[in-house]
Amino acid sequence: MLRDLASIVALLTLGALLFLHRLGDRELTSSHEARAAQNARSIVTQGTWGLPRLLDQHVELQKPPLYYWLVAAIAWLRDGEVDAWSVRLPAALAALGCLLFVYVVGAASGRRRGGFLAAVLLASCLHFTWLGRVGRIDMPLTFVTALALGGFYLGARRPRAWTWLALAYAALGVGLLLKGPIALALSAAAITGFLVLQRVRRLRESTFVRSVWPALGLRSDGRSPPFDLRKLAVSLIWGVPLVVAIAAPWYVWVNLKTGFQQWHVFFWYHNFERGFGSTTLASHPPWFYLPRLAVDLLPWIAIVPVAVCYFARRQRWRSEPEACCGLMWFLAMLVLLSLMRFKRADYLAPAYPGLAIWLGFVADRWFRERNLAQTSRARSMLLSPRALGLTTAMCVAAWLSYVEWIEPARESGRPYRRFAEEIRRRTSHPVIFFRAEAHELAFHVGPPLDTILEWENLDIWATQPQTIYFVMPADCAGAWPAHLDKGRLEPVLASADLVERNRERPLLLMRSVPLAPRNP
Repeated sequence: MLRDLASIVALLTLGALLFLHRLGDRELTSSHEARAAQNARSIVTQGTWGLPRLLDQHVELQKPPLYYWLVAAIAWLRDGEVDAWSVRLPAALAALGCLLFVYVVGAASGRRRGGFLAAVLLASCLHFTWLGRVGRIDMPLTFVTALALGGFYLGARRPRAWTWLALAYAALGVGLLLKGPIALALSAAAITGFLVLQRVRRLRESTFVRSVWPALGLRSDGRSPPFDLRKLAVSLIWGVPLVVAIAAPWYVWVNLKTGFQQWHVFFWYHNFERGFGSTTLASHPPWFYLPRLAVDLLPWIAIVPVAVCYFARRQRWRSEPEACCGLMWFLAMLVLLSLMRFKRADYLAPAYPGLAIWLGFVADRWFRERNLAQTSRARSMLLSPRALGLTTAMCVAAWLSYVEWIEPARESGRPYRRFAEEIRRRTSHPVIFFRAEAHELAFHVGPPLDTILEWENLDIWATQPQTIYFVMPADCAGAWPAHLDKGRLEPVLASADLVERNRERPLLLMRSVPLAPRNP
């Protein structure tokens, strides 16, 4: 108990330094964060919990609402203040939860040191640390996916299976409310990998293979297979209804409420067409994630080849079912996401806990087996506890340095807050965003505002008797004379004018020129 408590305190301290330190100091840095902030503000101010809305009153149909509910709940506890800290805290807490649960998987498997090493390796991976500090749904999805797969694995091996399996099915239901069917697809891919591994182990234990196996110079480890398939099959009877009970009510209600628009926008466009490609979305090659891994797994990508060689030699993989399942977890998700046409580096985050479990358990075995007198100096230095601890400390120091000095310098190149203040200083009337998907700016501008896409609608707004302000990209600002028949616009301000080094896509503030009254 004392060792568990010490490990948990150490992981919480590490996670707090990496994920929580100065979490809300920088502005909203992406469209995803700004959309979450807008939806949460509409929930807090208008009570639209079932169907969140952006500040232009357009219904949010791109994602399920659970992440926005979490942001709104945090803001409600803070007197309704929706800011960067409220938007990012759910992701940071999910990252902390991932660390703790990876350790729990190791402890429940009788491998406390392996679980602790896996959690430390996961926390200090470059991309995982970054995602823990960004208000995106990918980190909470990673957490619930880890709960599901860890629950299935432990539930299939331990006597009291129903608690772990109930956790797994509940996590799948929550995943559906976070990001939809991708939560089921990723979990199903990993479980399929587990079952393939189970089949290989059963084949090895067959009568024929057992007679041939020694002749090939191979030995049996005598360990039980990792999965009790009968137990998993029986759990489907009550597990599937549990998943449906958690997720189905909102999906049914919102489709009836929107006339099945949610089905077409979310399921068809943002899942089917993104997954299998369309003419309006960029596609990526199957090998897209391989070079990304070389960067996203820093600094631990350096030990992956060593771990592979060590794991494969002398068939150590045969006596490491936990490590094998972690590796299958990672590879199955990597293959599934590589087959999708539309790819983002963040989508691979749910696979990282599996890779961390594999690396942690392999390192644990290395520490148990290593003999410094018989191990080469280079290998002992690379995989020694002191080297891993020093590398982790350097990662923490590098992140703290980045947060303290580099990030504030980068923030100076973001003009959105100042641009929004200049806009609202000029008008309290609705601000029209024309073909400008600038959710960060819209959040700072605040209501009233509207979003339009067609030149005909811009012409109607430009002919209003009062002065109307428009936000649009530079190319649209230069093309309006060729598209407007009656309205006239004039430039007021450019976002690039507010900072010396503008890192964002430049936007222009235009205003309508009221038509002169006609003489009777």
